[in-house]
Amino acid sequence: MMTRQISLLISAALGTLILAGCTAQAAAPPSTAELPATHTPAAAPISSAVTGYAERLNAGDLGGALAYFDDSAIFYILGLPPEGFEMLRGKEQIGGMFEENIASHFKMEVQVLGVEDDVVTARVTTWHDFTREIGAAPVEATSIYVIKDGKIASESWHVSEESLAKLKTALAEMMPPEPEVDTPTVNPVSAVGVTIAGGTCSYDGPLALQAGAVAVTLDVQALGKEKYAFSAFNIEPEKDLADLMASTIGLPPSWVDPLYLEEVAPGERSQFEFTVEKGPVYIVCWSSPPDLAIGAIGPFNVVK
Repeated sequence: MMTRQISLLISAALGTLILAGCTAQAAAPPSTAELPATHTPAAAPISSAVTGYAERLNAGDLGGALAYFDDSAIFYILGLPPEGFEMLRGKEQIGGMFEENIASHFKMEVQVLGVEDDVVTARVTTWHDFTREIGAAPVEATSIYVIKDGKIASESWHVSEESLAKLKTALAEMMPPEPEVDTPTVNPVSAVGVTIAGGTCSYDGPLALQAGAVAVTLDVQALGKEKYAFSAFNIEPEKDLADLMASTIGLPPSWVDPLYLEEVAPGERSQFEFTVEKGPVYIVCWSSPPDLAIGAIGPFNVVK
């Protein structure tokens, strides 16, 4: 177990590294009130909501950056160690992250890769005091933005495999060796209940499964998307949840073994089974369109 000091450092720093940087050399940035009328989010083309918020954030204009986000926007952070998944909901939480980024001498470069309907896909390169200090900057990622009425309704930020490898190497050098501890005995279960609501999924049972058939009850309380999905995976022993969540764009990598996929309509409840033979097992929840990972549960140990 890492020391509390290092744990707090990593949690605080990694929670804010995704929008990162170098100290701005210009004079104090203009306030939101000083921006020209044509700079308002509502007047901007769909991709300009993305580039506009990056420009304001790079200028240290917290209010100007947040003006491009819907009040109930969701910001997903996928692949960052040690958790591998984080979700920020609403301007207050997103603004807290932006405020810390500005204080850490951020810089963010955005290259729009494509626009389809209300979805913008971009390559995002970031710098941050912490990533520069540990030699992991710049951090590269792919971000998928959903734009509604000219504002960002959600951003899903996926760290690249190359940047994840750099971060893991740097963090491993910072952490002291973990002492061996006795693993508590947990009674394995053969049934799990997963709920999709509030932009993510949740489960409150033990993280131990009995080998064989596992019965799943999926309760989709969310209504905002056309469909939702449950998926289960095995991954190779040297990989972890951060690796899995970083790989949720494109085809599954060779080290991922999909076990099951179940799609469910919004507001519906579904019951199904899948079979597990070995652990660890990870659950990932999805929403569509666009196809985005919105939650992760695991790892589950498997008991034979």
